Amino acid sequence: MELMKRNHLPLKEFINQLKSTLKGKYNAAVWPIAGITLLYLALTALLALLFTRSAMMLGYATMLIMYGMISQVLLAVVEALGILILWFLVTFGMYFVNMSILYSYQDQIKNPNLKVSATTIWKHFKHLNKNQLLRLTLYSSLFIFLWTLPLDIVAGLVAKNQALVIAVRIANFLITFWKTLEYSQAPLLYRDQQPAFLGQSMRHALTASRRFMGGKKLSFFTVELVVSFLPMLVWGAIFGGLAYYGNYTATYFVMYAGLIIMLLGFCAYAPVVYLATAQFYEQSKPQSPISVEDAFVKTFKPVEVLTGEAYDDAADEPIAVDDREPIVENQK
Repeated sequence: MELMKRNHLPLKEFINQLKSTLKGKYNAAVWPIAGITLLYLALTALLALLFTRSAMMLGYATMLIMYGMISQVLLAVVEALGILILWFLVTFGMYFVNMSILYSYQDQIKNPNLKVSATTIWKHFKHLNKNQLLRLTLYSSLFIFLWTLPLDIVAGLVAKNQALVIAVRIANFLITFWKTLEYSQAPLLYRDQQPAFLGQSMRHALTASRRFMGGKKLSFFTVELVVSFLPMLVWGAIFGGLAYYGNYTATYFVMYAGLIIMLLGFCAYAPVVYLATAQFYEQSKPQSPISVEDAFVKTFKPVEVLTGEAYDDAADEPIAVDDREPIVENQK
């Protein structure tokens, strides 16, 4: 019970702190964040349209094989692959921008005199170790995939039993949801220990996040649900419903107005979403029964082991390394 109290963040106090942090600094952040978000959405929509067109052309080109026009098929394949490569570049570019914004808000929480602006976001973007962050997100995706793979196989084996398939899909969703919560603080924990990651595996950040989030998952879910998800859901339901009504009644002005207002609202609320994630991490650290340093215990390899200097020529045995156990209380 005492552990739960220490891990719990009072929601009202959390929201008041959000308001205090944003006060007087919201305008400087919302314009670059909203602009980048709208640009990303526009590029994604454009690439989706181009890929749809390319897929249609590829289907048409395959019918020309019987006439010996193989070059048309190759051209369509190259075009589709090029669009997919561009989509991956845009997606990972937006991921790096997201990390830059998140780290900018983390700095603002630590130093209230700082402001999140286009300049600070660009500064963080330039200095990001993009190779490490890319490996971090790939590790996270891989581990979640491996956790869900066995149940996907089971779902394929019992495909004739619809009830079992639904039960397996629900279990898979819960596993994905649980592991996403466990790995949610990995980018911030990585940043706090970034110098130690030189030559190390990025999966250590996931291990540290899993330890750090022990007993905090419900609190983090509550914050994300109440602060981030529900306001956007309500806003989307109102103006998305307005857009649907305009489409249903062929009142296209109403339809486009609903869509535009919905997107602008999402973009305007984006700074709150970024700040909530950074603030949860910073406010959890003082209350956590496991410190950031203890979360990484028995993860990093010593430099001597990485360079090979730790091995004795005769015995070929590594020297003693840190064998402390992570300080974790009985958490639920």
